[in-house]
Amino acid sequence: MEKAAYDLIVAGAGPAGSACAITAARAGAKVLLLEKDRFPRHKVCGEFVSPESLRLLEWLLGEKQFQTSPEIGVSRVFFGNEPITLPISPCARSISRFDLDSALLQAARQAGVQADEGVTVREIAQQDNFQVRTAGKSFVARAVVNATGRWSQLTQYPHGGEKWIGLKAHFREDAPPPSVDLYFFNGGYCGVQPVGPDAVNASAMVRADAAHSLEEVFARNPELWRRSRDWQPIFSPITTSPLCFRRPQTESRGVFLAGDAASFVDPFAGDGISLALHTGRLAAESLQPFFLGQTSLGEAHRSYRDSYMKRFGPVYRNAARIRVALAAPVFIRSILLRLASTRPVAGVLVQSTRAQCG
Repeated sequence: MEKAAYDLIVAGAGPAGSACAITAARAGAKVLLLEKDRFPRHKVCGEFVSPESLRLLEWLLGEKQFQTSPEIGVSRVFFGNEPITLPISPCARSISRFDLDSALLQAARQAGVQADEGVTVREIAQQDNFQVRTAGKSFVARAVVNATGRWSQLTQYPHGGEKWIGLKAHFREDAPPPSVDLYFFNGGYCGVQPVGPDAVNASAMVRADAAHSLEEVFARNPELWRRSRDWQPIFSPITTSPLCFRRPQTESRGVFLAGDAASFVDPFAGDGISLALHTGRLAAESLQPFFLGQTSLGEAHRSYRDSYMKRFGPVYRNAARIRVALAAPVFIRSILLRLASTRPVAGVLVQSTRAQCG
């Protein structure tokens, strides 16, 4: 048996991978973090950091990080003539992935993680230990966490049926409101929120037969079209596809799955970054007894799976139900939206798509 050089190898240094690596390293594990990109870089994402994840983010990064990032206290839903306003209390924050992912990677290095950028994991094989192969090297670890997202060399969701794509860019806007605004239309939706005093993030999920560009997306909702007429792009739009949904899967061939590699939540739920951070930390915490010789790897995974499904499983189920409701015929959808606009129902809907942070 080849001796393991690392306790843990984490593939992918987004929020899930970095949270996992930081947690494991602070508990004493020897950790290698491998990332195919080089930071900083933009990523298709709503960049909404929900209240449930801010305390964890402070633990990962320190309390002084991102304190000046825009606070989000209201969600406005535009679908039809009257917007639906939902309070967010306590406030969320808007943090660009360009800044967030770089800060998390730096925090991982400060925690003692060996973090290598520009390295794509091509294959993982398990014997007694795990062999992790890249283009030029091979590494050995006692455990591996795949946090490479919903579509990578290691993760490929089945994606039959409708094709959905994601688009995103930042735009100049004078004094944007402190709200996350969701603009729905037939074939998708677009979220807009401030990322600075004079800038907004526009991030859309759209069926491929409905639109292929942000300009086409903006034209599909009258309110969004009017708002976007004076916008000036800060960087060229970026895209990702396919966007696929599946039931959560927490392990594959002995490898733990975290973040979007485990399951992809509907972006309108606004909990994607939170789920990434929390599932990454949970994976590391579940592996700690294994690293200490107290449990087997299989027992560690069962603990992870059970905690994951209890705390995060309802988020995916409830978001999927809302997705189905939004795709209902117009007259049914209008009734559901009127119900959703009432404060008691709105509160239940918001809570149903929030992770139990524990």
